[in-house]
Amino acid sequence: MRTIATSLLAVMWMIFTVSYAASFSPASKCSTRSIATSIGVARPPNFATSSILRSGPKSGRITSNSSLLLLLSRDVNRKKNDGRTTSAPTNALLAVPGIGPEGCSLPSPSRVNTLPEPIQAIIVLAIFAALGLSSVAFSSFLDDITLKYEWVQSWRYTWPLLGVIYTAAGVTHFTLESEYINIYPQKGAWGFWYLPGSPKFHVQWTGIAEILGGLGIVIGGASDAFMPVWGECPNVLTSAGIGSDAAAGLLLLTAAVTPANVYMYTHGAKLPMDGPDVPVVGHLIRGIMQVVLFGLLYQMGQGSFDALLSS
Repeated sequence: MRTIATSLLAVMWMIFTVSYAASFSPASKCSTRSIATSIGVARPPNFATSSILRSGPKSGRITSNSSLLLLLSRDVNRKKNDGRTTSAPTNALLAVPGIGPEGCSLPSPSRVNTLPEPIQAIIVLAIFAALGLSSVAFSSFLDDITLKYEWVQSWRYTWPLLGVIYTAAGVTHFTLESEYINIYPQKGAWGFWYLPGSPKFHVQWTGIAEILGGLGIVIGGASDAFMPVWGECPNVLTSAGIGSDAAAGLLLLTAAVTPANVYMYTHGAKLPMDGPDVPVVGHLIRGIMQVVLFGLLYQMGQGSFDALLSS
C-alpha cells in the first residue's frame, strides 16, 4: 500500500511540475494579439484591452458582460468622435479569459492549453489515471480502517447530508445553466473530445441525475439511520438498497462529469464566470478532494456493485 501511494503521489507531482514549468515556457507567453491572429481576428490598434477587461488597474477582477459591453460601446463612440473607427469583429473584443470558446483559447493559468494537442492529451489521460488509481488506494484504506475501528462506521449517518448537497448541486444545473455550459469542454478539446450532444443537453441530464441520486441517498441514509433494526431499506435496482444504488450511480456520474473539472484546469474555464482564476495549486487541492469523494461513494455503493457483479 505504501508503494502504491508513493507512486500515485509521484504521478500527481509530475503533472503539477509539467504544468508549472509550462507556465514559464516562452511558447506559452503569447500575447493577446498573437491569439487573436491565430483565430483569424485582428486586434484593433490602440485599443486598451486591459482597461476594458478589468474593473480597475489594481482590482484584478473581470467586469460583468453588461459592464464590458457598456465600456466597449463608450470606447467605440470615442473612436468615432476621434475619426478612428475600426471594423474589427466584436467577438474579438469580447474575448474574456475563461469565458466561452474564445476566452478558453487564451492562455490559462496552467498554460496547458498552449501546449501541442498530443501533449495536452497525455496530461489529461495522466490526470484520469492518477484520479482512478488514487481513488482505488483510498478506498482500500477506508476498508482497512472500517474493519479495524467500529466508530468509523458511524459516518454512515451523514449520508443524508451528502444527499442534500448533491440534490442542491443538481438544481443549480438549471438555475445556473449558463455557468455550467461554460465549463463543458468545447469540441476538439485536447485533440480528442468529440462527445455527441450539445453542452446544454449534458448540463441538463447530469443535473437531473444529481437530483435523483441525491434524493436516493437522502432516503436510503435516513432509512439506515432511523428505521428499526427489523426494517428493510427500500430497494430499487439491487438488494443493497436505494441508498447504496444511488451512491453507486453518483460515483459513475461524478466520473462522467470529471472532464469538465479537468477542462477548468487545462483551459481556465470559469465557474462562476465572474469569479477569479483558479491557480494550479487550487486544482491540485480539488483533485485530492475528488479522490476522497470517489472513495466515499464507492464505500457507500459497494453493496450495489457487488450485487451487480454477482448477478
